[in-house]
Amino acid sequence: MTTRGDVLDALRRAGAAGLSGETLAACLGVSRVAVSKHVSALRKLGYEIDAVPGRGYILVGTPDLPLPAEVRPQLRSSFWMRLEGGGETGSTNDDARTLAVAGAPEGTAALASRQTAGRGRLGRTWVSETGGVYLSAVLRPAVEPADIASLALAVALGVVLGLERLGVSARLKWPNDVLLGDAKLAGVLLEMTAETDRVDRVIAGVGLNVQRPPTAVAVNAAYVSDEAPGVRLAQAAAAELDGIADVYARWCRGGFSALRADYEARFSLAGRDVRVSDLGGTVRAQGVVLGVDDDGRLLVQDGATVTPVVAGEVTLRA
Repeated sequence: MTTRGDVLDALRRAGAAGLSGETLAACLGVSRVAVSKHVSALRKLGYEIDAVPGRGYILVGTPDLPLPAEVRPQLRSSFWMRLEGGGETGSTNDDARTLAVAGAPEGTAALASRQTAGRGRLGRTWVSETGGVYLSAVLRPAVEPADIASLALAVALGVVLGLERLGVSARLKWPNDVLLGDAKLAGVLLEMTAETDRVDRVIAGVGLNVQRPPTAVAVNAAYVSDEAPGVRLAQAAAAELDGIADVYARWCRGGFSALRADYEARFSLAGRDVRVSDLGGTVRAQGVVLGVDDDGRLLVQDGATVTPVVAGEVTLRA
């Protein structure tokens, strides 16, 4: 942990009693000037730290942001080796890719409270409002590229299971959306780098609407706070990271078939009349959704014909 994190932890433990700069410096083995610089850096991140004569520094408030120092203490999983970011960024997928190229291990995650260049599936822009949690994880599964398709479903399931920990009953829309009612709560975007027979890395990006803004930009959007009022961004980030870690481990051991029952129990499309189109708008299947198979393919029945769909855009038919 950085000394800045050590300063923050010491101030948390001290509570209202506070700690002098001299005491902090002695405990951490640094100069008082270094302590002062770390306190200034923490204040810039949004931490409220008072300097009270005779008592020293007192931590009086923490920012409502998915900062690593706020998320880490709430994690249950040991999978997450490294957390970065937490404020505003261009794209967490870009941030995670940069970390991965530099050698960051599996279990690294880039976090943000706002993105200025977020993106979704099919080249769409992802509206990244303030009050959301945007994260991208570095995953390095030992599978062939052809086996990656169902990982998007697994990550979405992990998000849903994590949200259940907060009391939020979300549902899954194949292949990568998380819904609350019929409104979109979260989306998943996977970007893979691979050789012919080996996956080097997968960047799994998730955008989650947490707190409903006073003036919402996104249309037909749902928010975690709709069912869990008062939830903080770090709390939501930790819950979804834990859910993703759990499901990813199960996926690595047994593929999507190990997750199928949990996925279908939270599936929103079963029995719905749908149309599935490819990127160019060509209809690949239409009919009633039966469920998903062991490979994560959507099963669409039209009369006596059942079509397994690997990828596509699903729209409900009237």
